[in-house]
Amino acid sequence: MTRHLAGDPFWGFGQPALTNFRRRATVDHHYEAFMKFIKSALAIMLCATSLPSAAQDAYPSRPVRWVVPFPAGGPTDTLSRVLATRLTELWGQTVLVDNKGGAAGAIGSDIAAKAAPDGYTVVLGTQSTHASNAIFFPSMPFDPVKDFQPLTLIGTACLGLIIAPTVPAATPRELVDWIGKQGGSVSYASASAGSSQHVAGELLVKRGNVKATHIPYRGSAAAHPDLISGRVSFMFDNLPSALPLARSGKVKVIAQTCAVRSPSAPDLQTMIEAGFPGFSIEGWYGIFAPAGTPRPIVDKLSADINRVLRQPEQLERWKTLGFDPIGTTPEAFGARQRADFGYWKQMIEFTGVKVE
Repeated sequence: MTRHLAGDPFWGFGQPALTNFRRRATVDHHYEAFMKFIKSALAIMLCATSLPSAAQDAYPSRPVRWVVPFPAGGPTDTLSRVLATRLTELWGQTVLVDNKGGAAGAIGSDIAAKAAPDGYTVVLGTQSTHASNAIFFPSMPFDPVKDFQPLTLIGTACLGLIIAPTVPAATPRELVDWIGKQGGSVSYASASAGSSQHVAGELLVKRGNVKATHIPYRGSAAAHPDLISGRVSFMFDNLPSALPLARSGKVKVIAQTCAVRSPSAPDLQTMIEAGFPGFSIEGWYGIFAPAGTPRPIVDKLSADINRVLRQPEQLERWKTLGFDPIGTTPEAFGARQRADFGYWKQMIEFTGVKVE
């Protein structure tokens, strides 16, 4: 006989019925809990799916640090400040240019390599800082490929052959002839030991079969006063830096190093045209983020930098600066960077340039 208990909410049901009801209730409870779990999981998955887009839309939500691994006043600084100003206007967030010069660009580049990969630190790199320096300095504290995420190749620039106003030459050939008559007393400047300017200077000396002493400076701008005064007789410098200096009348630019004339200097002969076959050196500028930066932020940085780079009102300014704007995908820039390692290795071996 089934026993019913007073106060039992299931009074009136037989024990078997009560047991079955509780079983069904337990199953129903578990089912509801299971469905709540499924709904929660789906919600989390939907949120996770939308996170990259949301993160991209929200970026940047605070100031961005733009590292320039060279002192203020040079071409990398000038280009960076123009782009930083435009990005500040586009984002409504300040883009702070932070000059960290020294060690041929390695100090600033290392700072960027070790920064948090969150999109709030980027660095302007060159063929020196992110290609040829790895050949000169195999023990650098960072890997120029593995430690960085390429964003965009913002452009290229030829080097200009600049001579002091006291040097009696109007062409590269006349310069070489004059150097040969000075008995080894001529000196030339570069932005730093191992820079593309240094390699170009040694290439001229070797091709001309003359002697000249290399004097490295802490950036192009630091060398200009000595070039103007005649303490050093010549230097190769990026056109964005060389052309404004020449227009001031303080120095003379007598040739450029690209294989064909840059659109920014159509009237300036190339070294090849001046009688130096194969003398072709082209520098590049690109923007990198630390490796591991989320892809949505990488894509936004690349797209927005390219956007301000190609603003119609900026194109004439780039031309005036001697800079040829490009703008690429991260993948295309990475391919260009890797290809340059082989090119600069051959050039450095030929010139015999060494950095102590």
